[in-house]
Amino acid sequence: MNTEAVKPAPSKEKRAALKPVYIFVIAALILTWNSWSQIITFAGWDPDDQLRMVQLRDFLAGQSWFDVTQYRMNAPAGAPMHWSRMVELPLAAIVLIFTPFVGQTIAEMIAGTVVPLLLFGGVAFMLSRIATRLGSAQAGMIAMLIAILTPALMMQMRPMRIDHHGWQIFFSVLALSTMFWSEKRKAGITLGFALACWLHISLEGLPLTAAFFVLLGWRWIVEKAQGERLVWTITSFSTFTFLLFGLTQYRPFAADIYCDTVSPPHLATIIVASLIMLPAIILKPQQRWLRAFAVIIAGAASAAIFVWTAPSCLRGAFGELDPLVRDYWYVNINEGLPIWHQEFKLALVFLATPFCGIAAAIALFRNCNNRDNAEIRMAAFFLVYAAILSLLVMRTVAVASAFAVPMIALWLNHLFSVYRSEMIPAKRIGYVVLMLLLLLPGVAADRVGRLTTVFSSTEEAEETGEPDSIAENCESVSSVGSLRQLPAGYFIAPFDIGPAILLTTPHKVLASSHHRNKEGMHDQIAFFISDPAKARQLARLRGITYVATCLGEAEMDLYARKKPDGLWGQIAKGKTPDWLEPLPDMGKGIKVWRVR
Repeated sequence: MNTEAVKPAPSKEKRAALKPVYIFVIAALILTWNSWSQIITFAGWDPDDQLRMVQLRDFLAGQSWFDVTQYRMNAPAGAPMHWSRMVELPLAAIVLIFTPFVGQTIAEMIAGTVVPLLLFGGVAFMLSRIATRLGSAQAGMIAMLIAILTPALMMQMRPMRIDHHGWQIFFSVLALSTMFWSEKRKAGITLGFALACWLHISLEGLPLTAAFFVLLGWRWIVEKAQGERLVWTITSFSTFTFLLFGLTQYRPFAADIYCDTVSPPHLATIIVASLIMLPAIILKPQQRWLRAFAVIIAGAASAAIFVWTAPSCLRGAFGELDPLVRDYWYVNINEGLPIWHQEFKLALVFLATPFCGIAAAIALFRNCNNRDNAEIRMAAFFLVYAAILSLLVMRTVAVASAFAVPMIALWLNHLFSVYRSEMIPAKRIGYVVLMLLLLLPGVAADRVGRLTTVFSSTEEAEETGEPDSIAENCESVSSVGSLRQLPAGYFIAPFDIGPAILLTTPHKVLASSHHRNKEGMHDQIAFFISDPAKARQLARLRGITYVATCLGEAEMDLYARKKPDGLWGQIAKGKTPDWLEPLPDMGKGIKVWRVR
């Protein structure tokens, strides 16, 4: 007889709970495989990832926690950055842990792979939990599958996507998930923490942060008992906002005013709103009109304080841009522009998920009881709000896509149950097609876009990839890395090449696509569009050593088109001034000149 203790078999519930984990692990392995070239070259997915790696290395090399200036840009003063060190903390921790065992290079690869995937897993898990709460465990598993197949989420949290966008999505989903928690104090504290972190990383979260407080305020006006959640949210949000500000500023009480990050005017606004709302909630006024009056007074007073202390910020985070930088750079950053400025096919692919989510929410209203209806209405409110924001600023589409996942999962789960009971073959086929469209709305939209887009001859050339591939190959990290063969110097190069130069070479650059470096960005644009004599004077003033460009690069084509008599317009016509000494092409077609 076997006397060994018999281990109980895992319960059915436990196995079901692990299924989403298995799904995500498989997806993470596939994403890592598909991202391998970005991992081993540190190229990341855009210049922001490259510059984030440069900032991380500077931090690990001893640059102050309080100093996020990039000193190899806009020398000698350096380029002030608006990025938060908080994003670099987990990357730095992993690098420090693994460096003694595998060296810093491999440790950086591990950090750049693990951190985005952990964020992706966290987002997918929270969306799965929301769908489970609103529907069932099966709906939760479907939500996990939809999340990992959503293009906007996958793009922002794949390996080596180490910029702050993944963190924004993570905290936005954490904030949304707390709205479905029954324990009000825990939910309020966590919501306040999530919103404070989101705003600390980027003020892009401000409109949705306002939406959370507007909804909580409205619910308190309608139902006094909702004040507990609101009071804990305000307390937590205020506390963590001040902590994060104080812990990342060398002199927090004398900090400069910026419109692109939390600054003293924002703190003053929070103080005023908190001082009005917290006593009002604690006093528990019985009349709804008193509660509404408190909310209105708090909103009006905080708005007045902000207008008084930071009137320049009313024009937005980029309101103080240099006019030259705005005209040549900002208006050409597609991700910050409304939907009507985007390429039709690209907009269709990314907006497919949010609008499928809205359609699913509408359909769900007919198939739920009162309690579920209230929660679905709340989820739909945030989804619609985020979707509208994504129409106005395209880069917010990732948050809208995340908020759509639970709605699509619930409707898919309902359709599957209807499909199983349907006996007519034609209808069963129709349900299968509809479920596939909901599972992969981005793929379906891409097919539609390819069929409906009418290409001009120029667009056909772009579709073949010939002009773009020349520029992309030239700008690649492996190509730009060849510039390390030159003696260390100071480069003027297109904005998107600057971070790759900093990442792969010891050189300095004048500017990149990072707006606080307004003097460097202005001088770089002025250099290329001014007449050769003025450009030479600017190069001497700045101490520029080299000029590097790629043929077919969009920025350079813009200069030649708008200012054909400027320096680059002349060079594009084959008229290079004698003070620029041509050097042999480097990398994959990089044109390089030495300033005599």
